[in-house]
Amino acid sequence: MDPTSSLVLVFPSKVDRWIFALAAVPLAVSVVVVGSALMSGPPPGAVALMVGIEVLVLGFMATTFRSTRYEVTSREVIARSGPFRWRIAIDGIESIHPSRSPISSPALSLDRLEIRYDGGRALLVSPKDREGFLQAIVERSRHLHRAGEQVRRVIAPSGPESRPLGGRGPG
Repeated sequence: MDPTSSLVLVFPSKVDRWIFALAAVPLAVSVVVVGSALMSGPPPGAVALMVGIEVLVLGFMATTFRSTRYEVTSREVIARSGPFRWRIAIDGIESIHPSRSPISSPALSLDRLEIRYDGGRALLVSPKDREGFLQAIVERSRHLHRAGEQVRRVIAPSGPESRPLGGRGPG
């Protein structure tokens, strides 16, 4: 491991324009609906409720788009998106491979990487700098091997279970 592996590296999420547009359309519709409702002269409590909800939704969406990122520390990968956080121990990673799965995840692009860890759990991420992200994880691991955009756990054989049947070593 090199000395830079103790640094926390931050990788912002790649953002697909269509995902941004997809999020903006319902927001624009709700602004129009709230604006129309306000024109009808509702009671002050209703105005406060409508505007408050609109501000909260807008704030949540803006925070999510601005904060979705992935941090690689010396021991873990931390995915952050809005108020949510996922932690994956680098030693628990079993594989990483490209994915275009649309499953909900802390990823703002369909150009994703699926991280498999801890016996079958998975998290989809979409770092803008895929190369740097994969390199940072592999550099901090003793058991991961990279071939292109595929990363796999490799455990070097050792001990009695690696010997041929009969328990004898070579020769």
